[in-house]
Amino acid sequence: MVSLALGFEMSLEKKRRTRSTGHDAAEDADRTTEGINLGDLAGILYRRKAWILGATTACLVLAAGYLAVVKPNYTSTAQVYFDPRDRPIPKEDAREQSSVPGDGVLLVESQLKIITSGEVLSRVVDQMGLREDPDFNGHGGFVASVKAMLGFGPSGDEGLAALRNLRAATSAKRNERSFVIDISVSAHTPQRATDLANAIASAYLKEQDDANANFNRRTSEAITSQLERMRDAVSQSEQAVAAYKAANNLVGSRDRLVTGQELDEANTQLTNAKTRLNEAQARAKLVESIESGTTPLEALPEAIQSNTIVQLRARAADASREEAQLAQVVGPNHPALQQARAQVRDVQAAIKNEAKLIAQSVRNAAITERINVQNLQARFDSLKELAQDNEKAMVPLRELERKADSNRVVYETYLARAKAASEQQVINNTNIRLVSRAVPPDRKSWPQTIPIMAGALFGGLFVGIVLALLRDALGRMRRPPTPRARRERAERVLQQVAEVPARGRGEQLSRLRAELLAAPAGHSILLVRASGDEALDLVALELAHAVEKSGQKVVVVDADLKAHVVSSQLGFDQRPGVRDILAGVASIREVAHVLGRTGITVVPVGTAALPRLNQQMRSELSAALDQARAFGRVIIDGGELGSTLSGSGLYAMADEVVFLKAVHGEQMFDASGLVDDLLRHCQIKAKAVFIDPASHALTA
Repeated sequence: MVSLALGFEMSLEKKRRTRSTGHDAAEDADRTTEGINLGDLAGILYRRKAWILGATTACLVLAAGYLAVVKPNYTSTAQVYFDPRDRPIPKEDAREQSSVPGDGVLLVESQLKIITSGEVLSRVVDQMGLREDPDFNGHGGFVASVKAMLGFGPSGDEGLAALRNLRAATSAKRNERSFVIDISVSAHTPQRATDLANAIASAYLKEQDDANANFNRRTSEAITSQLERMRDAVSQSEQAVAAYKAANNLVGSRDRLVTGQELDEANTQLTNAKTRLNEAQARAKLVESIESGTTPLEALPEAIQSNTIVQLRARAADASREEAQLAQVVGPNHPALQQARAQVRDVQAAIKNEAKLIAQSVRNAAITERINVQNLQARFDSLKELAQDNEKAMVPLRELERKADSNRVVYETYLARAKAASEQQVINNTNIRLVSRAVPPDRKSWPQTIPIMAGALFGGLFVGIVLALLRDALGRMRRPPTPRARRERAERVLQQVAEVPARGRGEQLSRLRAELLAAPAGHSILLVRASGDEALDLVALELAHAVEKSGQKVVVVDADLKAHVVSSQLGFDQRPGVRDILAGVASIREVAHVLGRTGITVVPVGTAALPRLNQQMRSELSAALDQARAFGRVIIDGGELGSTLSGSGLYAMADEVVFLKAVHGEQMFDASGLVDDLLRHCQIKAKAVFIDPASHALTA
């Protein structure tokens, strides 16, 4: 916290250094009091503890008075289950079953608004007689009393006031991860709260029943009013279809005309006839091949299947066998052999005649099939032309039929819905029920004593702390800024310090500066003048100026409560400082002042009156010097030997004690013996330094 405050102050100081000389009045007020650490905050709160205690006490008294005056409220809760899916009822179409958008949470949230709506609460106002209840009609209660004291009368409409107050006393919320709704009502008595909660739950259920019945009735009436128009539309569209069919000689079923069926049959017959024709023509070619002798008669199926051919072949075989037997027995000219050969020739001639008959029959069948195909082809072409004409006429017909079908479907749907809506008027399909009735509560819901008193306590502490900080800030803002003459005086003193001409004095200060810079950051050194030479009065400023020229931050603490030469030379006599720190009314950050545009911070001697030094003052001074280390190296001007705060333990608080003696000056005390005592007995680092007194220009 200290390092952060220091960084903040250093950044502020850099900004101040960049300002033009025209802002001298603002620069005169440059101080390091902008940053406040925890120690400073604790000091401010301790000094302003009366403000904190007063604010806390006031808040506690107000809270106790409120608890004593206000009437207690009791809250009773009834629970209602709302299933967004309606109870299933018989539907004309399974696809029309009710569906729930999403998970139904939005529907349940909507029911919360319905519960606290005017329609539901108005039923309760009338049922419970809240118009005459002083707690609800605006004629009773703490608020009404205050209004009466201020001259404001009650509202004219008692019913409206009762409705407004009942809505304010009613709350509805959905339980997490469920469809259960809590209906809570607050009243001044437990039984009244219970009765109102149950009445609101019952009124909500009744309102939902009425809304469902009204919806079904309105739906049925709206649909029924459209049925007559739809019926006329269906009749007109069907008559238009029938008239068009009659005008265009379109005969057939709804899906297919007669010409289409005949065309299909003619196509089938033509295909079969062409197949038979091909087969007959193939057999005719085979007959021609048999007649030319290139193909045996057995290749013709009709020859194989003919019984006459089979018998003739059998007779030819017998005749040939008999001829062969006779040729082996008798001579070639034997009458029997000649007769047998004549039989063979007769049989073969009969086979050829039969084959010619079969061939002629095949040719006749081919001719017949060709004629049949020609007839069927002519009929098919005629039907095809007629079907094409009918197809053109079917285009407007299909449009008329689609219109008729659409009108018919809409009419049938609305007719079914009208019937279903009429039947559902007496059926409640909403899935809402009361799952838990309200019971009288055993404790009040408001006011809650412990939370209110705890809130008053912490609120009072907060208000008191804020007031204390504001009071302290206003007090610091009222401190007058340093005049420009005082600032110019401080800069002139620094210039005189920088122009000390003595060479030996400069070397001595350089050694002190080197030792101080070699020490760790925050190192503190106490300068005590062992002689009364005026040339030693501003050695602290000379040393601080030398350190600042090295680019290091340094703070000068004027602990010379008697002479306070540093504060006087800089014009800081009337500023708070060390005395105010010892008195416990300021922190070192509040009294530290940046010296001009330099990196030197000065803590003046202060203005507060001090009693006898005590242990509390020692603690304040020790804490302040520890905080001063955050500004940089610490140089403490302890004044003349014997007049310093040695009794407060100042020697022990510094890291090093330096006794300053003029080279030719008169010594008031023996510094060497004091150095030995500090080193041997107190274990305090100390030394004596002789300073060349050639610096009269410092006191000019």
